[in-house]
Amino acid sequence: MKLSYQWLKELSGVDWPPEEMGDRLTLAGTACEYVTPTAEYMRDAIVGHVLELGPIEGADKIKKAIVDTGADKLEIVCGAPNVAAGQKVAFAGVGAKLVDDFVIRKVRIRGVESSGMICSERELGMSDDHSGIIVLDDDAPVGAKLVDYLDYDDYILTFELTPNRGDSMSAIGVARDLVALTSKKLRRPQFELIETSTPASGSVKVTIENLEDCPRYAARIIRNVRVGRSPWWLRKRLLACGMRPISNIVDITNFVMLECGHPLHAFDLDRFGSDEVVVRSARDGEKFTTLDGQEHTLDPQVLLITNGKEGVAAGGVMGGLDSEVEDDTTSILLEAAYFNPSMIRKSRRKLGIVTESSSRFEKGTDPNGIEYAINRAAFLMQELCGGEVEKGIVDCYPSRIEKKVIDFRPERCNKVLGSNYTTERMKQILSDLELTVEGDGPLKVTVPTFRPDLEKEIDLIEEVVRIEGFDSIDDAVHTIGPLYTRIRPEDVFADDTRAVLTGCGFDEMLDHGLTHSKLAALFNPDLPQVKILNPVSEELDIMRNSLIPTALVAVGHNIAHRVVDVCLFELGKVFFAGQANDDWREEERLVLAVTGNSPQNWREKARPYDFYDLTGALERLAEHFRWPQFSYKPEKAPFLDEKLSCRLMLDRRGVGWIGRVDDEKARRLGIKQPVMIAELSVDGLIDTRAKALGFEPLAVYPAAPRDIAIVVDDRVPAGDIIESVKKAAGELAETVEIFDLYTGSQIEKGKKSIALSIIYRSQTGSLSNDQVDEMQKKVAADLEKNFNAEIRDK
Repeated sequence: MKLSYQWLKELSGVDWPPEEMGDRLTLAGTACEYVTPTAEYMRDAIVGHVLELGPIEGADKIKKAIVDTGADKLEIVCGAPNVAAGQKVAFAGVGAKLVDDFVIRKVRIRGVESSGMICSERELGMSDDHSGIIVLDDDAPVGAKLVDYLDYDDYILTFELTPNRGDSMSAIGVARDLVALTSKKLRRPQFELIETSTPASGSVKVTIENLEDCPRYAARIIRNVRVGRSPWWLRKRLLACGMRPISNIVDITNFVMLECGHPLHAFDLDRFGSDEVVVRSARDGEKFTTLDGQEHTLDPQVLLITNGKEGVAAGGVMGGLDSEVEDDTTSILLEAAYFNPSMIRKSRRKLGIVTESSSRFEKGTDPNGIEYAINRAAFLMQELCGGEVEKGIVDCYPSRIEKKVIDFRPERCNKVLGSNYTTERMKQILSDLELTVEGDGPLKVTVPTFRPDLEKEIDLIEEVVRIEGFDSIDDAVHTIGPLYTRIRPEDVFADDTRAVLTGCGFDEMLDHGLTHSKLAALFNPDLPQVKILNPVSEELDIMRNSLIPTALVAVGHNIAHRVVDVCLFELGKVFFAGQANDDWREEERLVLAVTGNSPQNWREKARPYDFYDLTGALERLAEHFRWPQFSYKPEKAPFLDEKLSCRLMLDRRGVGWIGRVDDEKARRLGIKQPVMIAELSVDGLIDTRAKALGFEPLAVYPAAPRDIAIVVDDRVPAGDIIESVKKAAGELAETVEIFDLYTGSQIEKGKKSIALSIIYRSQTGSLSNDQVDEMQKKVAADLEKNFNAEIRDK
């Protein structure tokens, strides 16, 4: 729905800037999606005067016009069918910017140099109509800015409303929210309708056969109308709201619908076919032709407005072709009705038509607002069309729809919201929304029939908070009311993990948790599978039992789309079937995958991602969460290359796998480059913490660095060597790190040379060289004993 900013200002008295108005309405639940200026492509246009119009040799469809711009007289080539000498027109000169960023330039056409354009509504962004140029009134001042002359410097607010807010499908409805937000008064249009002495009941009678779907139908008769063009103020309102002006009668019904939210329909009384309106359900197979010329075969799902013999309109959706208002129409039967929203939904689906009327009836209109809407339209037809309004409304309303009364407890409102609003403030908000508030204990709130969505006390509580502002209540963590939501450790862990890994250069992938049973068996043949009885596709027939297959599918998808340098992670569930019904379980896991090359920059060249990119990311996680240090135990996993496959250990227990994906299995997914991957279970890690961080004083005594190089069997894990050194040196070994690894011709085949750096330091005094040498000998002896190590000379 589109509404004019200036119109909303007039109705509400609120003068916020357009963007602020849209934002505040959105925060109050009336969602404004866009705010766009009406004059964006009109600012360069002026009022021009067509002095002469003549033919162009060899051209049948274009003519040469001489246009007076007030400052000059220019030759213009124009092909509009309605251009004529003597007209005042919308003119854009050379350099003017029009719709679609089209800039006017001087061009030569059929030997005529054209120095501008006479514009249609489409070129100026007013509508999509380009069937002819804009013809202005004769009194338009030549050379004047078009936007000033037309008073068209406005903004269009485009709303996306929820289905329950039919009351907001109008300018008055949106303005009602604005006055509630500012505690102003709604400026509803005032008018005085003058009726003739002839009773309308003598011209038409109304019968409703289907009261369930049409509880109320009202009609008025207006005689001696003159059908013609609407005045500019009315056309301007319609254009700003995205509607095309047609004729004054039709424009008035559309204007009133936009203003108060109640659709109306005008019939040509002389073409109506009788003096009786009968509202009934359509019969099976009944034929009906709508205004757009389409013939429809109906059934009882469609409510039909008839003349007692045949259909003249599909109730609430669209009028009929035979009774539409035409240029020679003089008598109007004006309809205003209330229809059941669910019936309108069925009708428009059956007809395959969605109209402005059906959209409003489907959301729910005000059954007791009919009198205002039909009188407002009759008044405008009297004022703008010279119509004579017959006395009274012919109103068939057998069972009145009454207002609801809801008990409202202010203390309950504050308890639910965790707020501290005063009772007076709550009364003011509800009153500003045109609800009647009475009483002191539980307040008695009378809800108008234009708000069918307000049914319970909790609905009124929502009205209070949306007007007062959702930002006025504490968030879910700090509120004192029932909206309090505990922060789950799992959520904190997930957020922190994402922050750490994205900081390491990883991108997060999201998956649906399903995979192919054959793919799962390829990577983890021994894991049980949870099959889906009715899968959405054959490729997604099980709940995944590992993140590895789905992660590799994502890697393969990226590579297939030429994104070959990939650094991904996912936090997600895996699923396992149990032996008994109560033994099913879900497990939270983390997967990391890297392939391709690292980014290149001015400091570093690109290099292939490797095993240590994964271990580096895992160590960052361990540092952040204060986990014990990870260790990597060589062990074969079914999905990893046996040359680089490790069990991921934490505190001497296996928590996952890390290594290089088996090339043959990777090729099954179209991956032809090395992929490093790690998967670990995080369920047990969320609450895992090392001892609390504490202050450690800076070292007072000097460090004593020593290096040691050994040759050992190449199957000896480096981690075991480090642990042996730490155990031998005890507390004096501040750090133990490997700084060199060598295999090659200089040492025996099947052996490797490892060089370690050891920092010795005592917290109680300076270490002497003799003490450090003695400790170094002890470390060497333990390495010789434990690993049959050969100590290499420096």
